[in-house]
Amino acid sequence: MIKGFAIIFIFMAALLSQDKGQSHYEKQEFDQAQKFYEDILTEREDDYTANFGLGASAYQQKDLEKAVRSFEQTLKTENEALQSKALFNMGNILHEQEKLEEAVAFYRKSLELNADDEDARYNYEITKQMIQEQQKQDQEQDKNKDQENNEEQEKEEENKQENDQEKDQENQQNNEENQDSESDEKKDEQEKSSEKNDESKEEEKQNQQSQADEKEEEEKKSDNRVQAEAILNALKDKEQINQKRQISRAKSKKMEKDW
Repeated sequence: MIKGFAIIFIFMAALLSQDKGQSHYEKQEFDQAQKFYEDILTEREDDYTANFGLGASAYQQKDLEKAVRSFEQTLKTENEALQSKALFNMGNILHEQEKLEEAVAFYRKSLELNADDEDARYNYEITKQMIQEQQKQDQEQDKNKDQENNEEQEKEEENKQENDQEKDQENQQNNEENQDSESDEKKDEQEKSSEKNDESKEEEKQNQQSQADEKEEEEKKSDNRVQAEAILNALKDKEQINQKRQISRAKSKKMEKDW
């Protein structure tokens, strides 16, 4: 894992003389160490070693913003060993914030100033490996995500095809039902029309039969009338004949009397 500020303070102790701030820090009295360095900076703003100590103390109390500002002030020193340690500590802060690529950049700068710093080299190599692993995981996640998206798209396409098939089948069924309904309606209409035609034919047949019966009746009446008229005429003729005979007889009798 990442190596922390305890190692950095050991190196700083080798560079600096003993002070109360370091003593408080080693006893984990970080608030008193921070106050000590703040008091020094009140009198000497350009005391870069005090800025370094303030940054380390602030970091231990989770005041990262103040720690970064203090280390940035330390970078203004011409002491490359102190600059290297400040860069190293800033790399640690960025690493904790999971800003790995930025942390690697600070570790690299620290090594450029002090190539023999094994702590900076260790953190640099470990962080590079973490970035590579993270990139590999990201690529794997992207690959899995692409695969999931492809599978989801394929599934959506399959569902779409199934829905289209169901719709086609439903439309076909509806068309068949409509055709059957239309066929039934046509059949009913044809049956009704046929029944109507049959009724019309039957009615026409009845009318024709009625007309034939009427005609036959008329013919019978006509025949009877003719026969009756013939009989009547015959009777009339017979009556006339009888009348003529009676007249002839009367005349004959009269003539006999005259004689």
